[in-house]
Amino acid sequence: MKKTTSIIAMAALWLKFRNPYQIRTFLLLVITLLSLPEYNLFAQTSGQLITGTITDSYGKPLPGATIRITNTNTSTLTDKEGHFTIKTTTQSGTLTITFISFNTRKIPFNPSIKYPLKIILETNESTLNEVQVIGYGQTTRRLNTGSISAITAVQIEKQPVANILSALSGRMPGVFVQTTNGLPGGNINVQIRGKGSIAAGTNPLYIIDGVPMDANAAGLSASIGASNIAGVTSPLNSLNPADIENITVLKDADATAIYGSRATNGVVLITTKKGKAGKTQVELNVSKGINQVANYPRLLNLEQYLQIRREAFANDGQIPSNDPDSPNYAPDLTVWSQTESTDWAKHFLGNTGQMTNMQLSISGGDESTNFNFGGNYRTEGTILPGNSNYKRGGLRGTFQHTSKDKKFYFQFANSLNLDDNQLYNPSLSFAAGLLLPPNYPVYESPGVFNWYAGTNPTSEISARSKTRTDNTISNVLMRYTVSSGLAFRISAGYNKNNLNQIQLYPASSLYPGTDNYSIFGTNSNRSIIFEPQVDYLKAFKNSSISLLMGGTYQNKVTEGQMLNGSAFSNEGLMENISSAGTITGRTNTYTQYKYVSVFGRVNYVWKDRYVVNATIRRDGSSRFAEGNQFGNFGSLGAAWLFADEPWIKNRLSFLSYGKLRSSYGLTGNDQITDYQYLSAYGNAISPYQGVNGLMPSRISNANFHWETTRKLEFAVELGFLNNRILLNVNHYRNSSDDQLVNYAIPRMTGFASYQANLPAVIRNTGWEVELNTKNIEGRKFSWSSSFNITMPKTLLKSFEGFETSSYAQILQLGYDISRVYGTNLTVDPATGKAVYGTAPGSADVFDYFTIGKQTPDFYGGLGNTFQYGNWSLDLFFQFAKQMGRGGLSSIGQPANNYAVILNRWQNAGNITDIPRASNTYDSKFQYSQANYFNTSYLRLKNVGLSYSFPKALLDHINLQQLRIYAQGQNLWTYWDKNAAILDPESGAFNNVQNNIPPIKSFVIGLQLTL
Repeated sequence: MKKTTSIIAMAALWLKFRNPYQIRTFLLLVITLLSLPEYNLFAQTSGQLITGTITDSYGKPLPGATIRITNTNTSTLTDKEGHFTIKTTTQSGTLTITFISFNTRKIPFNPSIKYPLKIILETNESTLNEVQVIGYGQTTRRLNTGSISAITAVQIEKQPVANILSALSGRMPGVFVQTTNGLPGGNINVQIRGKGSIAAGTNPLYIIDGVPMDANAAGLSASIGASNIAGVTSPLNSLNPADIENITVLKDADATAIYGSRATNGVVLITTKKGKAGKTQVELNVSKGINQVANYPRLLNLEQYLQIRREAFANDGQIPSNDPDSPNYAPDLTVWSQTESTDWAKHFLGNTGQMTNMQLSISGGDESTNFNFGGNYRTEGTILPGNSNYKRGGLRGTFQHTSKDKKFYFQFANSLNLDDNQLYNPSLSFAAGLLLPPNYPVYESPGVFNWYAGTNPTSEISARSKTRTDNTISNVLMRYTVSSGLAFRISAGYNKNNLNQIQLYPASSLYPGTDNYSIFGTNSNRSIIFEPQVDYLKAFKNSSISLLMGGTYQNKVTEGQMLNGSAFSNEGLMENISSAGTITGRTNTYTQYKYVSVFGRVNYVWKDRYVVNATIRRDGSSRFAEGNQFGNFGSLGAAWLFADEPWIKNRLSFLSYGKLRSSYGLTGNDQITDYQYLSAYGNAISPYQGVNGLMPSRISNANFHWETTRKLEFAVELGFLNNRILLNVNHYRNSSDDQLVNYAIPRMTGFASYQANLPAVIRNTGWEVELNTKNIEGRKFSWSSSFNITMPKTLLKSFEGFETSSYAQILQLGYDISRVYGTNLTVDPATGKAVYGTAPGSADVFDYFTIGKQTPDFYGGLGNTFQYGNWSLDLFFQFAKQMGRGGLSSIGQPANNYAVILNRWQNAGNITDIPRASNTYDSKFQYSQANYFNTSYLRLKNVGLSYSFPKALLDHINLQQLRIYAQGQNLWTYWDKNAAILDPESGAFNNVQNNIPPIKSFVIGLQLTL
């Protein structure tokens, strides 16, 4: 009251002053009085400066947490080390601390409290507040504007997989994972939202702890891999699934455009386990199990086979002969046993492999410094005959340090993994052995192998494939916080992958008279990457903004060498190229790929309900000529959390969460071979006058550029019953143009093709539905479910000059680019002969028609988790509705076939699409619609049962954790077993790769933590 009276009195005096001198004197007097403590207007003593650090329950700093003085507009954010400073205007009050994925806390302040504060936030168990990894940062499911799917270490450890990509099967909408070879080290194909390119690569971009890693094999390993029974070796096989903390898949433009020209096919972010502050822990995980083939193909038995062979001779009016010089020679009918048979499918795929897996890790530290070190070893037998074995071992380590003032952060991560894969590797087609006649004898006479069919399963057992891989991934991250909200950081990474392969074919494994030979492949892929970045965070009264700017420089060198050596005088030295009598097929490659970019992102959140996210990136690639090396990419995404609007809450009380989001952007693809814009020369085929010359091997074209994809997405996310039911529905439309292809040109030019952009547009559209429910949440029993389904479409939308292009026979406008084309077969009911259709007006004997597509109509997964006390049971099903080409061959030939041909024509009047048996080989039959099958399936992908021992017992034996578990994979499959395939997931054998079917595994294990 005294202060108010004084101020009023001074105001009255002011009214009496008129000249400038009096006014200046009066103002000086007022300022002096107001500066005195008793007036408390300019004084600093009425408020205070509050400092502190915010961490999680493990002592890890929480950067970007919001600290607000309750009932005021004053707020600030924690820096990268969780430190904050906030200035108050009152002596006492309350601080409100909020952070994504954590519960809000209110902390009182007053003059008696000592600073700095140490505030610990507890994790918010709501899945909407889970931290979600994004490109160069993180967010939450609630505030995310992009389409992202993820699985964690908890889900990975419940699956007995050797390859981390197998852990994704069926668990993410829009992510189609296909095991095309079930052997250890075999290939796993991943497609994210369809295939957007006709000829360029369609693999996602894989990034492991900030270091890009190729999914494709290095150097020439693709060439030697074609003759390897396990197929081409992927560097990702060497990664240990137990080392992975989480795997995040980025799909739409908002999520992927930050990676620019390499993001068209999606991005897979793999984060390895790091150390945490706390008591030092030692964890041991040991498991033992077996593996067997998941499904056997249905082939003809001996009686059925012999009946069809006899029909073939009868239908052709011929009599089988036992004379090797006769054109009607049929040893399977006249020489070999008519009662004894071999199930060749079980011979080649019926072995039971033994598995052993061991993991050991030690972790610990404090808020300042922590670590995590570990090692792993895995050995695995195979389903193949003979002595085949896969071994993998590795070491990893991470180290993290934060300075005392919380301004400097340092992280180092390194892993080394070694593979040794030794397999039985027949020199001829594996399918030829699988389809041997059931009564095919291994020996023609005692001690003499039978090579009548061009293959001998016992003799070829000595053919071997030996593949050794070492994979090193290193990453260094340094960050310095300049001031609250502003931080600089730099990330540097190194990846080296060496792949050495030897294939040995001793004379005993080859057709008589063939020289022994070995194939040697040495490949190396080395890559370095540097990425400087700057982050800025700023909070306002009702909003916050975050800015990111950065750059990338990557340099990758790939080297490969392949040699063929033959005529080894001592077969014990076939792994030594210098012991070969003849060396041929010398091939050597060296390529260098350079990549540079700048990128930025702006994210703005208003009232925690409206979110806008914009990204931009400019990339440069050495795979394009000058003038086309750089491209611009970017995206804009937005989200509206409409369920948080007061007018929605009042009317739709059952809706606990609701978000509409959309994004649009441009991404690119440069997955082509290096140097395609340059003319190239190679060694001449024949020397001239004893001198090796050069000849052109590639024609130049400097006018091609990036493939570009325009991605558009709309999505709605809903939560019901306090988020016990979460439903996400996405619709996407991706249009890819400027297709990078090897464009066919007349051979009279001296070349078959050249690299160019094709004026074609491929459109991928689809719906994705994901449902997660908490069905029962009791004190002792709980039950949760997850379901996802994807309905994709992939169309060739447009193509200038299509009718006159070389693609007119392969593709079809308005149809799926995975088009399966072949002959149109009908069977004459009177004669049983095959009749192949022609197009109207065609003069050809037969034409090719569209008979189907390989893109599935839909695919997805269904999972259930049951928890009762310390027991846990997990069940996961994978499904797909699809069609695929089978493995049928001409009916009646001296080779076994699939049981579906029992529906062949046999008598006049039979209506069927399988013609009569004949000794005349029909090359067109295997390309007809009769060899195209429904390969849809429902598979019990994973089963896991575990028991965690109670805490009372653990305390008694000084353990932190003790768990026993049993796991199974690919245990049961429902599918049309009449389809002429080995397995609905891997399909039938083809000329491109050995589609060994997936394996089913049974594992028991023990996990303990000291």
